[in-house]
Amino acid sequence: MQGSFAFTCSHAEMALVEEAFQASYDLQDGRPPPGPTPEFLAAFPPTAPDDPWSGFLAIFDDSDFPNFGVEFEGGNTLDQPGVSIISLWSMTDFQPGALGGLIRHCCQGTLRQAAIGFEWSFSCSRPRRSEFGGGWCTVFADRIEIETTGEALSRAIEGGII
Repeated sequence: MQGSFAFTCSHAEMALVEEAFQASYDLQDGRPPPGPTPEFLAAFPPTAPDDPWSGFLAIFDDSDFPNFGVEFEGGNTLDQPGVSIISLWSMTDFQPGALGGLIRHCCQGTLRQAAIGFEWSFSCSRPRRSEFGGGWCTVFADRIEIETTGEALSRAIEGGII
C-alpha cells in the first residue's frame, strides 16, 4: 500500500510520535527500547501489568511486528514555529490502522481542535481483478474511522447509487 500525508501538531505531541517510532524500530530489531517516558505511558497505558510497551503494541495488527510501514520526518518551519509538522509516506507497506492509532494516542490536543485524515492506495503491476483500490482514515479524539474503496463501492452498488 502507498500513502503520503502531513499534519501539524504540538511539539509535545511530536515528541511522543518520535518516541513511538524509535520504540518501533528497536522492537522490530529485537532490541529492548529504553524505558518509556511518563508521557508515553499516559498516551499508551499498558494493557499487561508486566509489559510497559503492551499498550503501544496493541495499535498494531500484529504486535510481534510493530511497523508503521512509512518513512517519518518531523520539524517546524519559520512561518509556523509554534507547531511541529509531521510527514509520513511510503510506497510499499503503508499501515493505516497503526498510523491512525499512533495519531489518536499521541495527538489528543490537536485532535480536540480538528480531526486528521489521510488516504492510501494499493495497486498491482498487472491488470488483475480486485488488485487495485485504496481507502481513507479519519482520526478523531475519541475514535478512528477507516473505510476501503471496496467497502464504499459495495455499499454504493447495494444501495443502487451506481
